[in-house]
Amino acid sequence: MKPLHLFYCASLLGLTTMSGLLLLLYHCAPVLYYLCTGILLGSVGYCVVLYLAPKSRVSGEGKAVFITGCDSGFGFGLAKRLDSLGFTVFAGCLLADSGGEGLKKLHAECSSRLSTVQIDVTDDGQVQAAVQQVRDSLPTGSEGLYALVNNAGVWQTGEIEWVSMATYRRVMEVNTFGTVRVTKAFLPLIRRAKGRVVNISSVGGLHAGPMASAYSISKAAMEFFSDALRHEMHKWGVKVVIVEPASFARATDIVLPAVYNKFVEDMRNNLEYVVKEDYGMEYFDFKMEKRRLYAHEGHARVPTAVINAMVDAVTLTTPSHRYLVGSSFENYVTWMWLGYFPTRWTGSTLLAEKEGDPKPAMMKKNH
Repeated sequence: MKPLHLFYCASLLGLTTMSGLLLLLYHCAPVLYYLCTGILLGSVGYCVVLYLAPKSRVSGEGKAVFITGCDSGFGFGLAKRLDSLGFTVFAGCLLADSGGEGLKKLHAECSSRLSTVQIDVTDDGQVQAAVQQVRDSLPTGSEGLYALVNNAGVWQTGEIEWVSMATYRRVMEVNTFGTVRVTKAFLPLIRRAKGRVVNISSVGGLHAGPMASAYSISKAAMEFFSDALRHEMHKWGVKVVIVEPASFARATDIVLPAVYNKFVEDMRNNLEYVVKEDYGMEYFDFKMEKRRLYAHEGHARVPTAVINAMVDAVTLTTPSHRYLVGSSFENYVTWMWLGYFPTRWTGSTLLAEKEGDPKPAMMKKNH
């Protein structure tokens, strides 16, 4: 039985129980029945009105936004979109000083309001230099930075025993500590403008499937950091928003063939002897190829949905706390309740091991 089926059963049971209680109240306490019914219908109506009501947006004129990870992917697309909406955009690029392709395209395709900033989110010096560059270039009359978008990130796949501690630290350093470092550096400018922080997390931060432990723990940490920041910044009038893309690896440069092949080769070369012996290279190669195919065939190619959510997070006067993008209802239910169901029911979709798949070498010997 799938988690979605259990969710439907639980929902049906809940509705039946609620109906029974309301019927009991109707016969035993009519006044309480009408009160509860009114509250229930009023709550539903309020939610419908909020959903359907037109949403107001801020004007980009005189407002500055700093975005990390603009060399390609979501950051590149968001920088172009916000520039077209009239914002002053500071596009943080890892390869700005070396004249990367993303930088050249941004300068060629955007207005003079956009400027590129060299930033490696793991480098304290570069982060402080970026803050100074932004502070010196803010629009005239601006009290600070209207929005910070923490988009820079790296991805790493592989079973836990295959991934080195150095790799775990690198992923955490970019995805988690990079976000914390940049946020802390820019917060004074954000607070003074009563602006907002938008953190690009992932559905990987909501659940941890196989072959994604390093990435998932880094994004889960970002989720909790963002929630804590949202509560702390409320008194300053600063909004904190999380955007959680689902399967959009193809829409970024995160799984380019050359990049993927490089870290597969590095992982293979750094496997401990006992791990290599127990798993076997046949199993290793099969799982890494399966992961590559999943990222290539099971992921969206166009980033438009994610960029739209990022634009909403930046421009809506009352944005949602979270934007989960690109997930079906079934995936959402599965991910939200993944830790509460038996593993065999939540075998992580396309990455689940199937009958006939190669087994680790040690398991073959034991059989």
